[in-house]
Amino acid sequence: MCERLKGSVALVTGSHQGIGLGIARVLCREGAVVFVNGRSADRVEAAVTGLCAQGGDARPAVGSVLDYDRLTGLVAEIVGACGRLDILVNNAVAPSVNVPFAQSTPEDWEQDLGVGLRGYLLATRAVINHMLERDRGRIIHISSSAGKVGSPNLAAYSTAKGAIIAFTKALARELASTGVRVNSVAPGATNTPMQDRLSEEFKAHMRSTIPVGRYAEPEEIGEMVAFLASDAADYITGQVFSVDGGRTMQ
Repeated sequence: MCERLKGSVALVTGSHQGIGLGIARVLCREGAVVFVNGRSADRVEAAVTGLCAQGGDARPAVGSVLDYDRLTGLVAEIVGACGRLDILVNNAVAPSVNVPFAQSTPEDWEQDLGVGLRGYLLATRAVINHMLERDRGRIIHISSSAGKVGSPNLAAYSTAKGAIIAFTKALARELASTGVRVNSVAPGATNTPMQDRLSEEFKAHMRSTIPVGRYAEPEEIGEMVAFLASDAADYITGQVFSVDGGRTMQ
């Protein structure tokens, strides 16, 4: 088996379940040491146990992406243990409030604009100096098709994901002369526990808007992340890669 990331060290935020866990699974399979992040120690440990049982080298990195001191501490711990941190995958997301904007509240918006935007900025800030000192690194943001085309009743979520795309492009330009590459992956509808909150009628409607006729699996998002984290993507930066079954094709 070809291990594209053998010897690399990755931190994947929000990787105890869903898309993040799918990404962690693929990165482990490709030979990376993967630090699994989440706020719940029990859920992180369960994810780590599962990944290790499948032959991966996964380790816990418990903490909130909104706690900058904890993030900087995690980076120091990872570098202390492994000597390096090559890959940051910003994936953490809070459950969104699916309501018309006219019925939403500022408190609702904080769930998306906090974890889903500020958390990305904080995690990136926590790792950037280490990557610049080494003149090498991969920062991969998980955005969404909602950040490209918008999603009704998810205005704050769409706003956060669109902002992540802008952050990707701005930071990629800023770092283009260094060895640090910054890209985004924009999934569409994906089979995760978050989908369990949606009605079957809504999920059927969503499938009807996807040309390939099905939801993505989390590991399919992970495959794109693994490519962008590999040496094969060294000439790619500032790009947004849709993995959405053709839903946002232009």
